Amino acid sequence: MNFYNIKIKYLFYIFLGIYSFYVNYFFSNKGLFPIDTFSFFDTGYLITQGLHPIKDIWVISGIFIDYLQAIYFLLFGFNWNAYVFHASSLNMILCLFFFYFLNNFNKNFYINLLLSFSVATLCYPVAGTPFPYQHSFILSLISLMIFYLAIRKENRIYWLTLPIVMLLSFASMQMPSGIINVILLIFISLYYYKFEKFFLISFTRGVIFCVLLIIFYILIVKINLKDLLMQLVLFPFSLGEGRITGNSDSYESANLLKKFTIRGTFGHFKFIFFFIFANLISTIIYIKKKSNKFDKIVFLNFFIILCSLGFIFHQLITANQTFIFSLIPILCGLFIIQLNDFFKIKNRIINTSIILLITLITIKYHYDYNVDRKFMDLQNTDFSNSIKANTLDTKFNKLQWITPFYYKKNPSEELELLRKTKKIISKDKPEEIILITNYQFFSLLLEKKFNILNRWYFPKNNTHPTSKENKYYDYYLEKQQNLIIDKKIKKIYLVNSYPDEFSFISIKDLLKEKCYNKEKYNKMLTLIEIVSCN
Repeated sequence: MNFYNIKIKYLFYIFLGIYSFYVNYFFSNKGLFPIDTFSFFDTGYLITQGLHPIKDIWVISGIFIDYLQAIYFLLFGFNWNAYVFHASSLNMILCLFFFYFLNNFNKNFYINLLLSFSVATLCYPVAGTPFPYQHSFILSLISLMIFYLAIRKENRIYWLTLPIVMLLSFASMQMPSGIINVILLIFISLYYYKFEKFFLISFTRGVIFCVLLIIFYILIVKINLKDLLMQLVLFPFSLGEGRITGNSDSYESANLLKKFTIRGTFGHFKFIFFFIFANLISTIIYIKKKSNKFDKIVFLNFFIILCSLGFIFHQLITANQTFIFSLIPILCGLFIIQLNDFFKIKNRIINTSIILLITLITIKYHYDYNVDRKFMDLQNTDFSNSIKANTLDTKFNKLQWITPFYYKKNPSEELELLRKTKKIISKDKPEEIILITNYQFFSLLLEKKFNILNRWYFPKNNTHPTSKENKYYDYYLEKQQNLIIDKKIKKIYLVNSYPDEFSFISIKDLLKEKCYNKEKYNKMLTLIEIVSCN
């Protein structure tokens, strides 16, 4: 490669880096969905103040995101921009790594560039702000590509880093990383017995580092092992189990049996399946070409296909909108690798067709999920009604405030109620109150360590074990009751994003035998004040 081509190559990386960061930054400021948008806002801040997820806040996922967000707050200030920079950086990392991955196998920089632009457009911008599914999905994709590179390039560095990325993906969200990690471990074992053994030392070193990292975290933060097991394994598993079996207590939109239809599965993911089938057909042709020989290429192709099906399966059991459409350009890139590298096919008509198809697909999902903000349920919202969020607090610079449901026609009313709420709770001692809200930003805005029971509050047993049918209900309740006693809590504030949002929470159970008065300030704010029993 001459000096001119080297300069062009690095310019590609620079352009991709800027675009992938900015496209997420731009759309992250367009509307919000409180329960999802602010999932890691206060928890990231509270880590900088000495509180920790699992230990001090009930969470069921995302602890890596919490700690990473704390770092972003320390680096860029305690504000909205630092929050958005976090998600934008992850989008940029995936985009650049995918471009690097493609350049190892496909010499057509322009196709590689297009596919990477597509990934940057369709991945994190659908959510915009730090979100566990997105982190887990991105890190799982990087794990997938590292494994592919490790086998094709036979480089020990890839084997060393693979278990670390696998751990971080699981620490972001147990799914889809759990599915992909299981598939990875199966194929790593098969690769060991079928092909090579040289990688074992490097991979083992990576595993040992991960184990030491977990032990170090547990000891330094003083995490209770039972809490760790309950919040990151047992309770989340009970949610997934209910969604797969169609348990009546599971969230309806995450019920696998209801979504497992031709339209819900094949129709919705048609472009993903198109490239899965394209990869499968090319693999079968390759096997026949090699006289039914099962080599590393065939091995990797089946690995990719199985992982793709794993991503689709996980999407079917989530309660969120679709977030895996960036898998389309990634599978397309792998298909091009097969055509150009495995079969030596370099056909201009095929390349032009692929470019046209990916461009049209990217435009379609870009408008649906980025422009219309469908992932945040804002697709039926009039964005001209949005207002500047810095009227609530200057820390929300750039954010255009509008939410999808109760206040979508009058966001100024929502912000006015939030301003009043902020003023009321600012007068209390933070260590003596509990905030129950999906507006998880009051700690950072007021720079106070409010006690937070949960990362999320959602009806039934989806992310909050309020259902007495859940086998872990008593454990959760006891943990929160102990917090109230240990912290000598005097007040509990309920801050609703819509009326009666927390009617499913049994205050009587939570406070056990304590007496309390209930005062409703307005349709957003309710006070539960613990008093002496006469």
